[in-house]
Amino acid sequence: MKPFDHRIFTLLESVPPRAIKTWIKLHENVIDYTAEHFAYFAHKRSQVMEELKQSLLENTISFEFDDWKRIVSQQFSNTPLSTVGSVKSFPGGRFNVGIIDIERFPQFAALYLAEDSATAILEMTGIKPDIVTDGLTGKELAALGNSSHFIIRGKLTNVLDLTDPKSLHQFYTHLKAIQLPFYYRKKATQLKISPMLPVKNLDELWKTLFSENWRLMPMQFDVPANSQILGQIAHSAGIEAILYPSVKTNKKALAAYPENFFNSDAFIEIVGAVADTVTGIRIDKATYKNFLP
Repeated sequence: MKPFDHRIFTLLESVPPRAIKTWIKLHENVIDYTAEHFAYFAHKRSQVMEELKQSLLENTISFEFDDWKRIVSQQFSNTPLSTVGSVKSFPGGRFNVGIIDIERFPQFAALYLAEDSATAILEMTGIKPDIVTDGLTGKELAALGNSSHFIIRGKLTNVLDLTDPKSLHQFYTHLKAIQLPFYYRKKATQLKISPMLPVKNLDELWKTLFSENWRLMPMQFDVPANSQILGQIAHSAGIEAILYPSVKTNKKALAAYPENFFNSDAFIEIVGAVADTVTGIRIDKATYKNFLP
């Protein structure tokens, strides 16, 4: 589905006090509407879930990489391959679910890597590369960041390759029959908001997955973004990782799911010497549990 094309926040200083209660009630109504709307689409996806999983599995590739980068803040430099941060954060990462609504949306962890340092840190921080802060661009700030850099190599056996849009063609064919009932359109009109319509084609689906503002849905409406839904389906299908183009640099990035290494020859490991305090330098089927929350 398309996300809302508007935000429901404003500066309190610009709102008359008498209008605040009305605004809060409207906000609650929009949240309730979104939850009901999301549940409808989730139910419809569940009816074709096996087909969705199979369509992803049929479009996986083996992927071997060397000299990639994993960047973590200094406070986590002793456990650089841990995935704990991906679920402890709100709302999680682009392709995994963190803290949103644990009762409704179970968390699952991911390890994020990139093919170069600039991409890795820009993805981690969310900084835009061309935005200037204190006279420095995002890329320059990334180079100066208080973080630890690790060189990574790995070999994975089934990776969903989102650098090729055609990889989701079959996936989309199982979704396109899901339409929004008139009830939801009418309710949106009553709330004076735009209805969240299903995506009309593969290109629209692609744009929602790689939106700069993908955090809008979980942060304002307490539901996962489309990219997080795709990650959940890939994770539950047993796929080891999603390879994707970074929206920051267009270089390659990877969201790996160590939980799915349990019956595979896949591995990810740190290359080169590390400090004696660093624990856990290789994820594989014998060690993957050590890196999960």
